[in-house]
Amino acid sequence: MAKEVAVALVDAPVLDDLARSPTRPFYSPAEVATLAGVSSSTILNYIHANRLAAIQLSERTYRIPRKAVLRLLGVAGPAPTLVEEPTKDPDA
Repeated sequence: MAKEVAVALVDAPVLDDLARSPTRPFYSPAEVATLAGVSSSTILNYIHANRLAAIQLSERTYRIPRKAVLRLLGVAGPAPTLVEEPTKDPDA
């Protein structure tokens, strides 16, 4: 089971902008590191340890979805859980 990671923010107004602006769907590890107040290496370590969701575009290029950034910064609530397995027959 993956451990939840939450970090302290350096600049709270940046978080408000991030939460209100859905125009940027992805962020680079360097941008996320700045928002979180940690190094880029730490963000890459989180990605490689599957503690932070990211899309690998090339051997050295990653992009982190906005929701994953919000979750890392402690803004988003817990991940949704499956309550009931859906049935294949809608009339059942």
